[in-house]
Amino acid sequence: MECVFCNDTIIKKETFFEDDNFAAIYNIRPTVRGHCLVIPKRHLQETYELNEKEREGFLTFTNKVVFTALKYSDTNDFDLLLQRGENAGQSIKHLHFHIIPRKKNDGLNTAKKEFLGSFHERETTTSQLTEVELVKIIKELKEIIVKHKLQINGL
Repeated sequence: MECVFCNDTIIKKETFFEDDNFAAIYNIRPTVRGHCLVIPKRHLQETYELNEKEREGFLTFTNKVVFTALKYSDTNDFDLLLQRGENAGQSIKHLHFHIIPRKKNDGLNTAKKEFLGSFHERETTTSQLTEVELVKIIKELKEIIVKHKLQINGL
């Protein structure tokens, strides 16, 4: 079975920002408004498989996605989450990082033990966005990137 993050048709539809090595996509089952993923364009399963160029560019790219997600969500707080392995809740065997904007009373607990439980529950039970909803969100995220291009390029 082909990896969904390696499927060009799916990724093209969900991507709102990219560079040579990474794509930022909107989670089709968002746990909160602005829940995005950063994925390497190459199929990898482990962080140690990132090459030197990818490692060097990861934080810069992720900072730009975080900036965009926080503007979209109107907050300054977020979690950056990596789930590696089935026992950690990973459902797609392609390295990916969750950017989860946070607000008071967002329904996700702040204590880590409870947070991971509530995150997993929402991620597995939240209904998938419709194509119309996803297209609208991707458009809004791209507009934020254009509007804040100078700030994003400075990150």
